[in-house]
Amino acid sequence: MKKIITSLVIVILLTNSLQAKVKFKDIKFAPDFYAQSIQTCKAIGNRSFKNKNTVKRVSGLVGYDWMSDWKKNSNSLTVKHINITEPILWMMTATHNAVSEDDKESLTTGKELLVKLAKANTLLDSTGYHELKNKPMCWKNNDPNSPCWYHSYEFAKDVFSLYLISAIWLKDELDEDEFQIVDRYINRMYRKFLKPLINKKQDQGFYAMANGGTGILIYANWSNDKRLAMREINNRLKYIDKVFLEDGYINNNSFRGYRGQWYHSYGLNSVLGYVYIAKLWGAKIPNKIQQKLIKASEITNLAITDWDKFKSREFAGANPNKISNKDNAIKHTHQMAFSLDALMEVVTGVKLENDPIYLQKRKYHMKDGFDSLIGFNAHCLSENLN
Repeated sequence: MKKIITSLVIVILLTNSLQAKVKFKDIKFAPDFYAQSIQTCKAIGNRSFKNKNTVKRVSGLVGYDWMSDWKKNSNSLTVKHINITEPILWMMTATHNAVSEDDKESLTTGKELLVKLAKANTLLDSTGYHELKNKPMCWKNNDPNSPCWYHSYEFAKDVFSLYLISAIWLKDELDEDEFQIVDRYINRMYRKFLKPLINKKQDQGFYAMANGGTGILIYANWSNDKRLAMREINNRLKYIDKVFLEDGYINNNSFRGYRGQWYHSYGLNSVLGYVYIAKLWGAKIPNKIQQKLIKASEITNLAITDWDKFKSREFAGANPNKISNKDNAIKHTHQMAFSLDALMEVVTGVKLENDPIYLQKRKYHMKDGFDSLIGFNAHCLSENLN
């Protein structure tokens, strides 16, 4: 009888450890989103608002017609988003440097750009989440050239999330009227692009900014809403446990055919960035999930060292966006996931294997200063949360 009771206690403890939830009291926002305070970081680069080209590039985002750009230049296979992602990344880099250097002139310029973007309702006319239900699916008829309306929504959502980070950094610079303009814009964008994701049911895939989860956390930080942050982290951890499989593969990402390695590393970078923020803010990550992240990191390395073995893992479920054409193959770690090596070591303790093509190609994105898949540059981390 004593053995039975002991066994039951062990089972209950194990079950509770897997289902442990983040509580309201656990949440302690990092004032500057990814750090307690912004420090100078060489990896960010030296972009400044004192440079006219920087101001011009960021100004080009004010009221930008993303929908026309997307319709003309993008399809289900490829999204050309540089005209909205690059300006906001330059905005972040110049703002970060202005804050770390306490450069009053640059802070004023950054604040003015922040307000201009808000006044113009930048990207608010982009496809919203609820509009997607009336749009055709990506890869319609398995055609890579078919329009992917989700992309038009996704990139507007993520660029807005990056705008939010700059807003957090510049919040103290805003006077009352400026704050009202920015806050009103942020709330309108949040309702259209992020709020609908809070209760969204998903079965597959883990992509940029944790499928919107990182954006929700950023908004929670801006609005000082700990309850929202708590709810989001609990929901996202449950989803991570669902799509990250026991052997380290990711449901959907890892099984996208000739681009499986590319999308696996993309998803891993995103989840590790999210988990880093969650831990920084006080969340405890269940051991079951931690072990899955370690496995997923090891699978990333397997794809580098033995691509055929990585790809040999079969998947029984549906994967409508699988890349089956060899001509579209990409056999390297995703170049936009330039924080992956740092995140793997900080969050999982696994060192990324040498991937020469990745290391070369990621240089193009590193010059922008910030990893757009996670909202910060993991090479600037000063805290090891292991």
